[in-house]
Amino acid sequence: MTSTHGSRHLSPHALAALCESAVLRAGGSSDTAAALASATVAAEQRGRPEVGAGHLLDHLDALRNGRLNGTAHPRVLSRRACVVTVDADRGAAQLAFDRAFDTLVDSARTNGVAVLSVHNSFTAGELGHYTSRVAETGLISMACANSPALMAVYGAHEAITGTNPISFALPHPRGPRMFDQATSATAWVRVRDAAARGESIPEGWALDPDGNPTTDARTALTGALLPFGGVKGANIAMMVEMLAALAGGSFSLDAAPFDSGSRSPGLGLFVAAIDPTAFDVSYPERAEGHLARLASGYGADFGRRKTPIAEIGLSDETYQALLAASGRAV
Repeated sequence: MTSTHGSRHLSPHALAALCESAVLRAGGSSDTAAALASATVAAEQRGRPEVGAGHLLDHLDALRNGRLNGTAHPRVLSRRACVVTVDADRGAAQLAFDRAFDTLVDSARTNGVAVLSVHNSFTAGELGHYTSRVAETGLISMACANSPALMAVYGAHEAITGTNPISFALPHPRGPRMFDQATSATAWVRVRDAAARGESIPEGWALDPDGNPTTDARTALTGALLPFGGVKGANIAMMVEMLAALAGGSFSLDAAPFDSGSRSPGLGLFVAAIDPTAFDVSYPERAEGHLARLASGYGADFGRRKTPIAEIGLSDETYQALLAASGRAV
């Protein structure tokens, strides 16, 4: 590990070990610790700190207060040939996904397509974690998940649905082409971080508790986020909501908060896996050739692949919080 003023730099292995220790000490099982640590490191390596180590602190608080079941035993069920469902047992969505991963991939390879629906879980974290892992097996993947109600849509003046992200990934020999984005104008954690720093937020991000537009981050936390693109973003958010709740996940309006209280939010995660060779054995090469042409000829690099960050930088505040959570000296 190295350090600079205000930040710490860790190898992926060192960060994973620190995260696992913190989860174990907060009451998580070894399987839960491994699943959360892996997802945390992957998010950091993809340059997504807002759903990386900082977000793991939310999981640790949830473990301590009972919102996240650290000793969950996810139950995997295949009702039909192409359908996989998992009751996450109020545990981590990442653990539920791990338990169903092989079944999902095998089903997609056998049938050409397969879908996974996880319910009764904590928030899903970085969706790119799920689509990238599926795409690394040579399959096309899409994922979506809901969150507790944080966003106002269709003219509502208060939060009635989640930030409801969506991710899509295409396989590639040098790593999947992937995107992962919320249907809100920004991620809720970015508003929370701005409020903590005493900073304002751009117009169009949020409403105050009375339903009026606001640039005050602290006020926005008690109001509601707004969707990107107005009604177009709202439509996508509602589509995500319907897919995320498919197997029994809570609708956002009914979900308990993920950052307070002792009740699990009981949310849903939907993942689709498609074997492109079931449709056209040449498709992977055709698709990559087309995307390469768009990049070289037009400067449009879709789902551009990034080299994983080899040395992960954490703010000193996050690093110290993880150290304390793991029981190591601060």
